[in-house]
Amino acid sequence: MKRVVHEMRNQLAVAVANIEAFIDGKLEPTPRRLGAVLQALHELDALIDDVGGPAAVRMDNDPRVVDICAIITNEILAIEAATAEKRLTFSVDQCPATHAACRSFAVDPVRIGQVLKNLLLNAVRYTPAGGEVAVECRRDGGHFVFSVANDGPGIAPADLPHVFEAGYRVAAGEFVPGSGMGLTVARQMVEAHGGTISVESIPNERTTFTVRLPDENERGALTVLSAG
Repeated sequence: MKRVVHEMRNQLAVAVANIEAFIDGKLEPTPRRLGAVLQALHELDALIDDVGGPAAVRMDNDPRVVDICAIITNEILAIEAATAEKRLTFSVDQCPATHAACRSFAVDPVRIGQVLKNLLLNAVRYTPAGGEVAVECRRDGGHFVFSVANDGPGIAPADLPHVFEAGYRVAAGEFVPGSGMGLTVARQMVEAHGGTISVESIPNERTTFTVRLPDENERGALTVLSAG
């Protein structure tokens, strides 16, 4: 249940931040930005189903074929308000042309959206005002690779082996709001897709989280997640 509540707060926080930015005139409510907020609300709706459903959160075992680059674009647009509030430099490095396999990528789009939003919000929270968040996505053989880097306080070597453990808070996160569940959720959902998530960090310089998702030719059936 803690996992689900954490995710619900993420989606709600993103929607509220964007709507406030629209009202205040900080962001123009373009169709693309409104679509990004709508995606966050769809993810929230799925999480409400998780709360009212059985103890196991089921992945979409008949995954939808989607343009995974479009999902990423919406997630990036959805946190634009949060990056603007902290005056962050935000860069995105994508392939110049969408790879054919990425336009027809079979995943559970809601869960992958949750993974990406977790990593993006985590980077924003730990990056000091005026800092930088860099996003990269690319193809690597039969995998889609997505990374988020930030120049925040970094993660101490002693903390690195534990960052994906439920409830674990790194030393640098003592004064950063959060439950310590976001990275655990991200790992569970990535692994349910047959993928991997890893982290590299240089204290006081840069931290990078990288997700590798196999396409349907490299992946078996999606697994079931615990809702605990």
